[in-house]
Amino acid sequence: ERIRLVDGDTELLPGLELIETSGHVPGHQSVLVRLPKTGAILLTIDAVPFGQGFTRDEQDDGSNPDAEVIRASTIKLLDLVEREHIGLVIFGHDTEQWETLKKAPEFYE
Repeated sequence: ERIRLVDGDTELLPGLELIETSGHVPGHQSVLVRLPKTGAILLTIDAVPFGQGFTRDEQDDGSNPDAEVIRASTIKLLDLVEREHIGLVIFGHDTEQWETLKKAPEFYE
């Protein structure tokens, strides 16, 4: 089959893991990529859209439909970063961070 249902944390391929981070939407997944030279890169996508929200502090502004689940997913990602010594976390909508990231023709190895 060409389609594979992924439920929960899953190693999709060697060096490519999907991390279940519900909250923004049910079943949301962040992505952990392990590169030979750069090392581990975490793409939080919409689980943590901005760097300022990547904290253990409560940040419920009332706009999130399930703030407790978002907080649990954020803490899960923070724990992953600490445990795996992840050097680069890329947030889904952080325009300030975007300015600092490599863009084509540059790349992460």
